[in-house]
Amino acid sequence: MIDSLLVDAGGVLFNNILEETCFVGELARRHAADPDRLMSNLRDRAHRYESGERHVHDVLRDTLAAVDAAGADDFDGEGADRLYRACVRPYHENIAALEEVVRAHPRLTVVLANNEAEHWDDLKDADFGHYRHFDRLCSSWRMGRVKPSADYFAALLEHSGTRPERALMVDDRAAVIAAAEAMGMRTLHVRTPEVLCARLPAIVEALTSVRIR
Repeated sequence: MIDSLLVDAGGVLFNNILEETCFVGELARRHAADPDRLMSNLRDRAHRYESGERHVHDVLRDTLAAVDAAGADDFDGEGADRLYRACVRPYHENIAALEEVVRAHPRLTVVLANNEAEHWDDLKDADFGHYRHFDRLCSSWRMGRVKPSADYFAALLEHSGTRPERALMVDDRAAVIAAAEAMGMRTLHVRTPEVLCARLPAIVEALTSVRIR
């Protein structure tokens, strides 16, 4: 029987901003930068804001400077926030499915387990209130570690108060799913957003009725 549901956000409850939207391309346009170089450099630096090591605005400024972007020293953080918020799209059907699971299984501990900047997580919560769906917030910035590292998963399980065999990890990234399975977790790989709303309620129902020794 599982007692914890560990849920990613980007690609599961929301779209992936870097991969699926015009966010990076528009930043590149505003700063006369090469969008491919900007994307590559930003991906290399993403762990710095995801782990909480640095504010995402500082990482964006440094990344723009690294690709010789115009006006990097005068980076407009508020403008970047407006662009970020304009790009975010919630998957309403998946959020509804998560709410259904929470209502049906009130004893299940539901945990936010995503890689994200604290600032961007807070912006999404201000606009869409996703924090309210979770009993515990174990985003990368709160753990000080980033998925799929073993250190992140160890901290996640500790803060969730569970063991690997009692947890179901829901994520869109194959590397995260593989790491979770290697630790003994049950998993749901959300290859496309439709997978979650189609499968999560039934999977949780089945796993909460099976006793694990």
